Amino acid sequence: MTTSTLYHPTRELLWLSDIHLDRVDAEKKDQFLEQLRGVRYDAALITGDISNAKQLIGHLKEISSACCERPVFFTLGNHDYFFGSMREVDESVADLCRRNHNLIPLGHGEVIQLSPNTALVGHRGWCDGRAGYGVKTHVKSPAPESIHDFQHLSKIRFFDRLRVLGEDSADYFRQVLPEALARNQNVLLGTHFPPCYQSLKFSGGHCRWERQPYFANCAAGEAIIGIARDYPECRITVHAGHCHSETQARISPNLEIQVAGAETGMPTLYEILQVN
Repeated sequence: MTTSTLYHPTRELLWLSDIHLDRVDAEKKDQFLEQLRGVRYDAALITGDISNAKQLIGHLKEISSACCERPVFFTLGNHDYFFGSMREVDESVADLCRRNHNLIPLGHGEVIQLSPNTALVGHRGWCDGRAGYGVKTHVKSPAPESIHDFQHLSKIRFFDRLRVLGEDSADYFRQVLPEALARNQNVLLGTHFPPCYQSLKFSGGHCRWERQPYFANCAAGEAIIGIARDYPECRITVHAGHCHSETQARISPNLEIQVAGAETGMPTLYEILQVN
């Protein structure tokens, strides 16, 4: 895979996650979009779960318009594929982004230069089924019923598919993250699924072991931790979503994971990150 550098000078980066616009009424959605128009920021980062497959394109168009030409860097989350297939959703999103140039999907080899010292990379990632009780968990994921790719799979085959998705994102970070760290002191990493179990919470409390297989991307975590060890003078900050529970976890001296809080039915502008 070839990496590319995109230059988007940014001092204030608006971070959003798990806004679930498919689960709000028209009034709340309009209020959210009006906030998106009015707040001061240079670019936005969305770390997944924007909508569902049937409504995602329409909601991304509305976000693109509300951001008023400001760049929108985004990853998709698991809910963005609900009621569709992964390939169809990805193709529709790619087509939309070709026609809406401020929509910039992460995960295609790009290193986004936000400042002389700070870059942004990202990938959707996926829970790889390895955390907690792993395949032995008795808790069921909604994905086999809601995403076409997973329908009719046995439990073993479903977990095999999760493992492959997790490893794909780990391979991606092994290729792109060192490229960014070689030229920057600070790298922001956007992804939907938290890459380490240490950063997991659920409903504001500890994420129980039986739920953890569907919440963490351990393969990506191992890759990122190893890369951080190779670049001790650089700082990596992971921005993730999915859990709806705000968390900050210091994994190593130069690696921190931040997970956004969220409330379904109440989309919010989570935080404005100051870029150095």
